[in-house]
Formats: sequence, C-alpha cells, structure tokens
Amino acid sequence: MHDCAASFTRSGPFYRCAAIGVAGSLAALAGCASPDAASTNVRGEGDQFAPALVLSGAPADAAVGGMRSPTAGYQARPLVPAADGVRWSDVKMAIRNVAEHNFLGVQSIVATDALVTAAIVSADGQRGSVRVTKGAAGEIAAQVQLGTFPDSKVDGAFTQEFDREMRRLGAIAQPQA
Repeated sequence: MHDCAASFTRSGPFYRCAAIGVAGSLAALAGCASPDAASTNVRGEGDQFAPALVLSGAPADAAVGGMRSPTAGYQARPLVPAADGVRWSDVKMAIRNVAEHNFLGVQSIVATDALVTAAIVSADGQRGSVRVTKGAAGEIAAQVQLGTFPDSKVDGAFTQEFDREMRRLGAIAQPQA
C-alpha cells in the first residue's frame, strides 16, 4: 500500500499537466459551441444584409445561375502579349509541359509564324490535337480536343492549364527555345 502511494506522488506532475490539458481543451470546446450567425439569423456587426433574406423567383434563379456559371466550363479568352506577358516562342514548351503534367503524349508539334498544331495521344490510345493560333494583334488562342469526341470539361481544363502555363513561362525573363 505504501508503494502505491509513493508511485502516485512521483507521477503527480504528469497527472497535473494532463488535467490542465483536458480542462483547457474542454474550455476551448465550450467557447466554440456558440451557434454561427447563419444558423441564428441574427445580423452581426458589419453585416451588409440581413441573414434571414430569402430569394425567390427571378432573383433566386439569377443567383443560382451565377453560382453555376463557373462550373459550365472554362471560357478561354485569347492571351494578349502586353497584358498577359506571354510570348509566341513559349507555345511549344507550354503544350509539352501541360501534356506531361496530364500524362498525355505529344507525338508531334508543327509550328509556323501564326499556327502551332500538336498531335496528342492519351494513355488509353485516343488521339487528339491542340491548335494554337496567333491573331493579327498578337493574341494567342488555343483550341483543344484531347479525345476522339469533344469533352468540354476535359478540353477546357487543358486549355485553362495551357493559359496558366503560358503566363508562367512569360514571367521568366529569358525566352524559351
């Protein structure tokens, strides 16, 4: 019995620290237990609109349409050299980089002064193409079809990544070969 009391007093600092940790955790949880503003419908300090506002009819349709429109697919605008900092000389490297990142093979790239066409092969053997054109004002636009049949989601994702890669390469001071 004496041994048990001695071991309890020797390990007392551990139990004291553990009890403080448990008490601190419970206090933190109790502080976070208050409901959020959205579920209480109480207007908080600095809120512009009442949280109980309910849209219906045409305003609700417009709000839902606005939230869904970004998911309809990437709508690419032509890249402009002055505004976006892109170079025509980076197009081939951007196509290769994006294809490699998406596990696609680039069979060939044919480039002229105003057109770059790349033949793409996916992992399952489907053939596709990436066609990048340079407009009269220097704008660069990509048209992508990665499979046998157009898929706006997949093709749009490749186009979006191509645009991002063109901007990344354009930020590098040295022109790419």
